[in-house]
Parts: sequence; structure tokens; C-alpha cells
Amino acid sequence: MSERENILHVRVTADDAETLRTLLREEPLDIGGRPRGTTGPGNEMTIEAFVPRGKADRLAREGVSVDVLRDATETGRARQAEVGRGNRFADPQEVPYGLGEMLKDKGPGG
Repeated sequence: MSERENILHVRVTADDAETLRTLLREEPLDIGGRPRGTTGPGNEMTIEAFVPRGKADRLAREGVSVDVLRDATETGRARQAEVGRGNRFADPQEVPYGLGEMLKDKGPGG
């Protein structure tokens, strides 16, 4: 199996909406949500995205800053480690058994 680049969860902030639109045309991103205006002064716009580690550095340019929020790949691996490895249905004594009861559908209103 080949080693894949980790995916980063980033926040991209652009000086204005047009700068953000230009970036998104040039660098299609796996975005998480809609662009929002920032609370700071000016017309800054921000959007969150998921990008390979190598692409994150290429996004930063004049009028655009990129902040890494977390390594999404590492977060995913940590969550997977919390999942049990056993087969909880392996013991036939634990599997639901028996016959269900078939009910007639009386239609709307009973």
C-alpha cells in the first residue's frame, strides 16, 4: 500500500470576496461549509477546507492566508483507535434470535 499525504483541515482567509473566488477557481478545494465574512475590519472572507499537506502551502499568496486547524488524517486515526476490534456478533448467544410478529397494516388512521 502506498503512503498517502496527510489531509489538513485549514482556514483560508482572503482580503475580499473576489480574491477568494479567484483562489477557488485556480485551486479547487474540498470545502467544509460556506464562505463567511470575518469579524475584523475590512471585507475579509474565510472558508474552511480539507487539503493534502503539500497543497496547503501553495494556497497562501498575496491577499490570502492559510491557518492549519488540525491534521484531519491524524484525528481520524485517533478516532479509529477508539473502535473495538472484536466481532460483537460472533457469539450466537448474543445475536437477536427468534421470530418476529407480523402485524397487518390497517392503513391511514388505523
